Amino acid sequence: MEDMIKKRLQIITELKEELSSLKENYEDIMDEDPLYQEVQEKASELREETKASKTRLLTNTTYHALTEELKEKRRDLKENREALSQELVEYYKKEGKLEITDTDGTVKKLKFSVRLVN
Repeated sequence: MEDMIKKRLQIITELKEELSSLKENYEDIMDEDPLYQEVQEKASELREETKASKTRLLTNTTYHALTEELKEKRRDLKENREALSQELVEYYKKEGKLEITDTDGTVKKLKFSVRLVN
């Protein structure tokens, strides 16, 4: 089993390298096209205008307060999703069930996803 995992990791590494090479070739072709370059320059100008507008808005205290509240709610949502994931793992370990009924009476199925991290 461990050999199979190592082989799969090697395949993924090779595919990432191939993808990187293809992406580089793709970008080279795009960079050589004059029409694409013109559109990119216009897009860059619009990004600068957008940045200037955003900077102006940041001085608005209401905008700043809403921005902070959005960040806080996103952080809370992320933390609660992580906690739910852990609770669902514990529920599965304890109950051995792949379904759970939510507060609305809807039956939800558990789906597991595992990733390697360095």
